[in-house]
Amino acid sequence: MRIGICEDDGPVAALLKKQIEIFFDKKGLCYELETYPDGASMLADPEGFDLVFLDCRLPDMNGLEVAAKLGMRDEKPVPVFISAYSEYVFKSFEVGAFRYLVKPINEAELGEALTAFLKGYKKDIVIEIPVAGKKEYLRASNIVYIESERKFSIVRFYTEKDATVKFYESKKSLSQFMQVISGPDFFRTHKRYLVNLKYISRIENGVIYLSVGEQVEISRRNLTQFNKAYNEYLKNTF
Repeated sequence: MRIGICEDDGPVAALLKKQIEIFFDKKGLCYELETYPDGASMLADPEGFDLVFLDCRLPDMNGLEVAAKLGMRDEKPVPVFISAYSEYVFKSFEVGAFRYLVKPINEAELGEALTAFLKGYKKDIVIEIPVAGKKEYLRASNIVYIESERKFSIVRFYTEKDATVKFYESKKSLSQFMQVISGPDFFRTHKRYLVNLKYISRIENGVIYLSVGEQVEISRRNLTQFNKAYNEYLKNTF
C-alpha cells in the first residue's frame, strides 16, 4: 500500500505523516508513505499511489489539479483533500474526493477516513506479525482462518510454495484483526473464528469444512447472516 502527502507546510505535513503512521502501525499493516512539498514533485514520482492527501493550495498548482492529473493514470489513487478553507469543498468532489478534511486536522476524523478507505481497499492487504523477535509479513488472502484463544489469536496461513498451513500466534484479538481484514472475503462465523470464505469446500450441519483439511463452527446466531454473506461472495467470485 503506497500513500502520498502533498503539503507545502512542513509542520502540517510532518504531523499528518505521524498520525497516519500511528494509525497503520497500530493495525500492523505494511505501507509506504511519502511526502511532497508541491504538486510537480508528487506527479514526477514514477510509482503509483493507493491513497493521496492533497493540500488544496500549493505553490505551483492547487490540489484539485493534482488530483485530476493523478486520475488520468491507469491506477487511480483515492484522493483526500486537506485545507484550512471550505471554499474548495464542492469543487473537490468534482474530481472524486473521498474525504475533505479541514485544518487543523481532527485525529478522529482522519481515523474515520482511513478506516473507510481500508474497507473499500481492493488490493491484497499485508499484515505484520511479530514472531520470535522477527517480523512475518502475511498476505490477507492467504490467511485461512484466525482462532481466538483467550489472550491471543492463532493465525492459520496457507503457504503456496509448499501447499501447507503454518500457525502464527499473535497478541491481537479477533476484533482487532476484523478492523483490518473485515472485507467481503472474511466472516466471523463464531465468537472464536474469523474465516476466509475462499477456503470453504463445503458446509454441513453448522460446520464449515475447509479445503486445507480443517473445520470450524458456525454459531446459530450467525448462521443466517453467514449464509447471506457466503452466497453474496459466491455471486461475486464465480
